[in-house]
Amino acid sequence: MYDLWMLLLVAVLAFVYEICDSALGQGYGTLGTPTFLLLGFSSKAVVPTILASQAMGGLTAAFFHNRLGNADFRNYKTGDAKKVYIIALTGIVGVVTASFVGFKVSKDVLTVYIGLIVLIMGLLILSGRTMRFSWRKFCCIGAISAFNKGLSGGGYGPVVVSGQVAIGINSKSAIGITDLAEAPICTSGFLVWCFLQGLPQLDFLLAMCIGAVLAPPFGAWMTYRIPTQELKKTVGIVIVILGVLCLLKVLNP
Repeated sequence: MYDLWMLLLVAVLAFVYEICDSALGQGYGTLGTPTFLLLGFSSKAVVPTILASQAMGGLTAAFFHNRLGNADFRNYKTGDAKKVYIIALTGIVGVVTASFVGFKVSKDVLTVYIGLIVLIMGLLILSGRTMRFSWRKFCCIGAISAFNKGLSGGGYGPVVVSGQVAIGINSKSAIGITDLAEAPICTSGFLVWCFLQGLPQLDFLLAMCIGAVLAPPFGAWMTYRIPTQELKKTVGIVIVILGVLCLLKVLNP
């Protein structure tokens, strides 16, 4: 059992990071993983707990994104809903594969890899240039992003949101699609981690899940209120910062 004040801090941090994630489609695992490691939790507890709580937060966020009109998941055969199905299926393959090999990959190599991808995507968004949309590109984005997620608990949102925006998908839709796709992807990764090492400590898991589930209404409302072009610029800036921080973390440990 963890100290009550520590669990309260975990819930508050999860709440803050999920607001960021549901507003921008990124930040929960990318910010949460290093934070909880610095607080003294082990990586084998942090990564599956991040995955489980983000699955719940993503599902809740998707409900509010749909309700506010940031994304449209009502038509299950076309549009945003179709994109969710495809990115979730490719993502499940990526996250399950990554979860099995996660114990063997150097943390520094992974950090540099994610940092470079995120930085390139962010610069592409800020340049104003977009690539032509194709389902092949969309599937590749989903698989690579989820592979990052399964390895480290973070790195999914920055790549998948920026990748979608870079191939011409509306930034608000990209955020909603990412949040909904995270639910099955993170659940799959969590189940694999549990299969490999058992359940993480339940009080830690519960505290993080509570914080993650309470935050999405606020984040989705922020997405709704921010103009699309401003949101795209904000996403680009945040992604570049995250990419630089990932690289600096390796260069200056």
